[in-house]
Amino acid sequence: MATSDPTIKLVPVLPGDFPALARLEAAVFGETDVGEVGFGPDRNSDAAMDQRAIILGAPPKLGETVRNMKLVRVGPAGDEEIVGYAGWVICIGRTGSEEEKKKLGTRESWAVQQDPGPEPFGPGADVKFCVDVFVRADEHMARATEGKDYAKLRMLAVLPKYQRMGLGAMMLEEGLREADKLGLQSILGASPYGIGLYRRHGYIDFEAMEFKLWEYERGKGMGIAKHVVMHRPAVAHQGI
Repeated sequence: MATSDPTIKLVPVLPGDFPALARLEAAVFGETDVGEVGFGPDRNSDAAMDQRAIILGAPPKLGETVRNMKLVRVGPAGDEEIVGYAGWVICIGRTGSEEEKKKLGTRESWAVQQDPGPEPFGPGADVKFCVDVFVRADEHMARATEGKDYAKLRMLAVLPKYQRMGLGAMMLEEGLREADKLGLQSILGASPYGIGLYRRHGYIDFEAMEFKLWEYERGKGMGIAKHVVMHRPAVAHQGI
């Protein structure tokens, strides 16, 4: 799918883009219940954005490659605005024992994951909540891969004022073409906002996750957040 807006183009992310991508992510997800409960009142602070930019721009773990694409809108004066972002992790050639292969990535990258640092989810984040949401989702995704190579969509985001223009589908389809060319299955964790899009592109529900937000420190009076870990089987490469 291509956008009908000729001023918007899909291009690779540059090293200097990650601060802007951190702000874009905050604009899309920061004001949701999950954003509020998980990351607190300082989630949009300069310190939080700086740390998030570092995380987004971190080099890939051993055995992985990162594929980051951005949607750029070019204004009348030639000025550019990043309006969307798709971040993929590609893992090919997994090594180690069968037990180790159940983890995302290779044996070496699993070892790296064991030391997340003092603030693995950013300043002021609710670590228990983030573990329940993000780490548990990774565990479900690892089970879905069955120890085989994969493409993981770690983020797909479009600024609110540019949503419902087919831009999310455009980014998703571009990444899936790459996954299909490599003969890779794909995994992701979907919020309620993206489940329909992913199902239309061949993803199947693998594990439903429900979080009783009122059980967490900043979730008093809130309801249930529902996410789904999804899996798309590999498509045989036809040599095109």
